[in-house]
Amino acid sequence: MLALSCFWLLLGLLVGLLAVLAKFWPSSWGRKKWPAMLSIGALAAFCGGWLGTLLLGRFFASSVALWIAVLCVVVLPRLFVWVQQKHRSLFPRGTHSSK
Repeated sequence: MLALSCFWLLLGLLVGLLAVLAKFWPSSWGRKKWPAMLSIGALAAFCGGWLGTLLLGRFFASSVALWIAVLCVVVLPRLFVWVQQKHRSLFPRGTHSSK
């Protein structure tokens, strides 16, 4: 299972790298865009691989890891930006205190 875990991490890094090469990040992200995309892909594939192992067995886990990594690399950056925009609209600058 250690070898499969390493394979899922590499698979996720590959998916994240493809997203970086396609410039598939939100325009509001600054310099943190490519490490974030790689991290999202690797973590999603790793978790997806283990989820696939638990649900379907280790023979189908790699395909589940791939699909979950692609889904997370596509959806999570957009979701993160949407939550930031929603937070800014609910709490305009200067009206929200951290107390």
